[in-house]
Amino acid sequence: MSMISFAFIFAGSVSFAIGYLHFIIFLRRRELLVDLFFSLMAFAIALSSFFEIWAFKTGSLPDHITIHKANLCAQILLWINFAWFVFYYTKSSKRWPPILISILYGLAVIINLFSPTGVLFHGNFELTPYSLLSGELFYLLKGDANPFRIIGDAAWLLILIYTAASTVRFGRTGNAKTATLFGTTIFLCLGLGYLHGTLIDLGVANPPYLGSFLFLPLTLVMSFSLAGDVLLASRLAHKIKKAEERWRNLLMNVHLVVLGIKHDKTIFFVNPFFLQLTGYEEDEVLNRPFAEILPEEERREITLRLEMVITGQATINAERSLSVVTQAGERRTILWSSVLLEDTGYAAPGILSIGKDITDQKKAESSRDQAIDELEALKEKLVRENISLKQMIQANHGFTEIIGKSDGLLYVLQRIQQVAQTEATVLIMGETGTGKELVAQAIHRESDRSDNPFIRVNCAAIPAELVESELFGHEPGAFTNAVTLRRGKFELAEGGTILLDEISEMPLDIQAKLLSVLQEKEFERVGGSQTIQANVRIISATNRDLENEITEGRFRADLFYRLNVYPITIPPLRARTGDIPLLINHFISVFNKKFGKNVDDISPFILDSLTGYDWPGNVRELRNMLERAVITSTSSNLQLPDDMLALQKNNHSEADSLQDILPLAEIERQHILRALTKTNWQISGKHGAANILKMNPSTLRSRIKKLKLK
Repeated sequence: MSMISFAFIFAGSVSFAIGYLHFIIFLRRRELLVDLFFSLMAFAIALSSFFEIWAFKTGSLPDHITIHKANLCAQILLWINFAWFVFYYTKSSKRWPPILISILYGLAVIINLFSPTGVLFHGNFELTPYSLLSGELFYLLKGDANPFRIIGDAAWLLILIYTAASTVRFGRTGNAKTATLFGTTIFLCLGLGYLHGTLIDLGVANPPYLGSFLFLPLTLVMSFSLAGDVLLASRLAHKIKKAEERWRNLLMNVHLVVLGIKHDKTIFFVNPFFLQLTGYEEDEVLNRPFAEILPEEERREITLRLEMVITGQATINAERSLSVVTQAGERRTILWSSVLLEDTGYAAPGILSIGKDITDQKKAESSRDQAIDELEALKEKLVRENISLKQMIQANHGFTEIIGKSDGLLYVLQRIQQVAQTEATVLIMGETGTGKELVAQAIHRESDRSDNPFIRVNCAAIPAELVESELFGHEPGAFTNAVTLRRGKFELAEGGTILLDEISEMPLDIQAKLLSVLQEKEFERVGGSQTIQANVRIISATNRDLENEITEGRFRADLFYRLNVYPITIPPLRARTGDIPLLINHFISVFNKKFGKNVDDISPFILDSLTGYDWPGNVRELRNMLERAVITSTSSNLQLPDDMLALQKNNHSEADSLQDILPLAEIERQHILRALTKTNWQISGKHGAANILKMNPSTLRSRIKKLKLK
């Protein structure tokens, strides 16, 4: 065998072996199309090598033309597969160049088959012998160029441009090292082949052409690169398989519900814990629509949501609770965490969901919430009762019952007995300190509402802007600082009685809302929209003449008529002087217990003084004065405070005249003035006016200044 024959056979055999290797790789991994086209390219190189050595040794012109045309077909197949190899190797996104190259070379193949001398030559041609240095003879075909050859030349030029552009783009996507190796090898081989062919055409170099030899290093380098990628992919696949086995083992044994859903919304995987929890058999669930294990009322919504997630129209929820219907028809609440199994950028082929059964937890939470609601209701009731109790204790101030036996007081008690058992609205009128609140409490205690709260609201003590919130409550955010829900007095008095003390001090706009409550028996919290029923008995009290307030425009006439259903007027203390001794004995007894005193002797002189006083502050003033008297008394005898000495009746006619005619303040002024005159206006010291009057000197100076004494 000659040296040139051996070289061509060697190049063809190596190319065939490499092609066979990569074709086997493709058969085992059908997704590796780059190996398929590389193997076809290697087979074409091997075929071209065998045809070339055969043509070189054929001296018959007809036989040489036949072999030459067959060799051209092999080379055309080489370039077609090379174009597709570049497409898959560089991961090009442009498919039209290899398609156009395939079409052009396809036309060249047709021309090559039907032209007498192939696609390269036309017209006059001849077989020219060549001799190597070794003396070996071989033959080459020469002739005029075929005008259709331009089709093959255009395809070859397009291959060069497409290969260069794809290689550059491939390198810019993070594959610079691989792109450099590929580009250098390709253009070195093609460049040497083009240079050698040019030198032969110029007569500088001798035939034959070295195309097959130059493709051999390209084939070896690319085979090494592809084999390395396949080996790396095999290692990764092995690792992935091991990881999948570990994960599958975990999913099969974990005490969590695991469910796999395909893109067609059918179930493709369930773990044993799911089957144990739901009671299904595996064949009853697999390939079954996922919606069939959901409650009927939730199927449509969940199916639409699942469709949107699978088609990429919506993102998957990281965590969501869904109910699953078991084989026995029981609902189990599962807290699911889901992931997309694959994401190609257009659609997800499936979803894997892992869930925790929280049915028992939900039931416990429901029971807990119900218990909390019941406790809150009990708490509110206790709060209302506690508020009522506190206000009753605060309101008593020592009153344990209504004290007195005068006709005026007996009339009031009779009115209380008449109205207590009804639901009538009561208006209590009387001067300050006459005991209007005590009468209201007596009405409440004698009514059917006595077991429910009694709430007192002092309308005069509440700022005008807070009256509505105090009465009806407010919602969170109703106004500045309204952070939490607050129940008003009407809600706290539910089922009981509310006393609106000093009703005449209520702002006109709140009067209108109160009128609505009286008429409709309902109200709304400030900032709220929920209507609340008001099962409350309303008792109002005032120390003013409401008819005069109506005339002055400070009170609504329609509200007055609503409140004045059953009026009770409490007589002042000066109109029932017979009750004063009883009240004195009662209060002294109360304050003796409070302060640990033993005051039980009241001189007739002091009793007459207290009975003869007008008491503009009524019972409250009497009570306060007696409290001070018990505190200041140092023995069992009741001693009046210093500022009440003017109440004592003395034997001096001038003093009697002053007490009968002048106001108390004027009597005090005259008394201090006489003391100052007697001491020559000496205030402090042993012989000073303060010592005579039993007063602190600084207090006396303050009184002098206040009374404008000079």
